[in-house]
Amino acid sequence: MPNPNLRTISKRCILFLLIQLLIYNVLVQNNEIRTAEEGDTVILPCSVDPTAAGGDVFWRNEEEHQVVVDIIMGKEDFNDQSPKYRGRVKTFTTEIAEGNFSILLSNVTLSDSGIYTCYAPKPVQRVELSVTEKKIRPGNGDVRSSASSMFLLGFSLLYSLAFS
Repeated sequence: MPNPNLRTISKRCILFLLIQLLIYNVLVQNNEIRTAEEGDTVILPCSVDPTAAGGDVFWRNEEEHQVVVDIIMGKEDFNDQSPKYRGRVKTFTTEIAEGNFSILLSNVTLSDSGIYTCYAPKPVQRVELSVTEKKIRPGNGDVRSSASSMFLLGFSLLYSLAFS
């Protein structure tokens, strides 16, 4: 026969875990999804009451447990930044006083895909970044447009020579 005390403890543990999960999801205000192509620049948003954060916000790549950037007393701190992000992360320093702790991640690569979390000091914003391969689009270097341009140029020259 099952021990009634053990059942009560199990129910309490499950209830405690569910409450913790609910609290975590409430504390994380927004879960956003951002998509970008390789080489693009993307904004990872984070808005925090600057008085509540005390000017300290920490951006982390959750899947790789890497430091993206720290903002300490309202200033960028790259000392512990992962080499993967060196020279590619900018903050909106003039807007930190208003609570904008968003970051700009430039020249994104496929390996940048993942979950990024803004902590102040608790999780405030989760952003899922999905980077896709750059699609080749016809542009100025399109062979067909160059060939037709050359044909028109040649035809115009011949026409002007013949009828001048």
